[in-house]
Amino acid sequence: MDITLVNFDKYLDHTRSDAYNLFRNEKNLKTLRRFFLFAIFIFGMITLISFSEEPGSVSPFLYLSFTIVILFLRIFYKKIFNLQNIRRYLFYVLIAFLLAITSAGIVSQLFSKPDGEEEVKKALVQKADKQNQGGLTINVGDKKSNDMISTILFVCIILIFFRLSKNEIIQLYTLTFGIPILTELIIFNNFSIGDKIGSLVMVLMFFIISYTGENNRQKKFFKQFDFYSKRDNDNRRMKKELEYARDIQLAMLPANEMKIGELEIAATSLPTYEVGGDYFDYFKISENLTGVFICDVSGHGVASALMLSGLRSCMNLILEDTSNPKDVFTKLNKMIRKTQNRNMFVTAVFLVIDTEKNTCSLFNAGHLPPYKVSGSSKELFKIKRHGVTLGVVPDISKDMGDTEVVFDFNKSDKIILYTDGVTEAMDINKNEYGFERLEYFLNINIEKNPSELLKSLISDINNFTKNAEQKDDLTALIIQRN
Repeated sequence: MDITLVNFDKYLDHTRSDAYNLFRNEKNLKTLRRFFLFAIFIFGMITLISFSEEPGSVSPFLYLSFTIVILFLRIFYKKIFNLQNIRRYLFYVLIAFLLAITSAGIVSQLFSKPDGEEEVKKALVQKADKQNQGGLTINVGDKKSNDMISTILFVCIILIFFRLSKNEIIQLYTLTFGIPILTELIIFNNFSIGDKIGSLVMVLMFFIISYTGENNRQKKFFKQFDFYSKRDNDNRRMKKELEYARDIQLAMLPANEMKIGELEIAATSLPTYEVGGDYFDYFKISENLTGVFICDVSGHGVASALMLSGLRSCMNLILEDTSNPKDVFTKLNKMIRKTQNRNMFVTAVFLVIDTEKNTCSLFNAGHLPPYKVSGSSKELFKIKRHGVTLGVVPDISKDMGDTEVVFDFNKSDKIILYTDGVTEAMDINKNEYGFERLEYFLNINIEKNPSELLKSLISDINNFTKNAEQKDDLTALIIQRN
């Protein structure tokens, strides 16, 4: 018995004993269905043979009735048997099966015709001679004894294939030996001991096989249960801690909707996993200056979340000294190079809006191009110029060149910032949302305010993906000057 973790998950919500009972019930539900097919075949063959060899006997009709009953149980199997009642009904079925074949043997013996008076007399004489000799009597050729042994053997073999509890094994093997023996004693008055020793030894042998097999299966199941239960508890503890980390990370983000002077901001971040690699923030630098920051750390999970925590703390410290986008990113790059293992990079955009000069200074460190919407002309512009991704080189100041962008930012203008979770959002066929669809959406919704525009964008992405599993965190931020 080997159960993989995928199959074992359903047992972990139960106690050890209940889980093992559920496992046995599932096995018995399948085995009993196959047993009925086997029984239909066996009783069907016996019925045909009985009709051909004993046309005037009661036995063929008895076997036919057994076949019909079993066929009925098989046809309505799913309506009769389920995981809740299978153990109880299985016990009844096995006892009924034992009684059925024992009864068939009794009827066959009571209504069978002797082959001739001479053979009957000969058998009686042989039996009397053996009884006169004293000691044990072993009637190897006695038909009734052979039928009893066949019945016991048949039932013992069947019991091996079912998953029974230890008590049920003891009870059923006792009945398997006891019912045929009592039949011999009561119906046929056969009180000889010798011909029953073999049956007893056979029952004991099958009992030991069934009992030890059940004991070994139980031990193996409990061993696996304990192993996977511990792993599941560790996973649940880790998931709980990650959910707590997610709450902390989301709490680090500023309010989703904010007004800073003339600026109206709407933003959201939706991690794919418990903790994400996206982050956004905005800062009131002075009366006229407002800074906005968005970034995407490579990878996912705890490592990305830890890097974001460091970035957030570092940003607040840097802005106390300077608000120049190039200087800010130069210092952030140094922090990233010192604190990561050279395999983690950060794409980011930092912009500073000056409401007095009506300008926006923007530096893009390898991030996706932002969009600007002109409030007067209603045109959509993509700001494509960008610099080196943070963490790639030791000193990005050498590679910055003329990568800072300064453009007008007047009344009713908008800026749209986002991470790759927007453009790379996929539907069930692995088609991406893409830049073309994003630009089309922005063009037809250009009149909406930041909050409405953001909600409509998230809704449009969800309608496109239709709950398909995503691989990237989704973050979007929209700024409008009123």
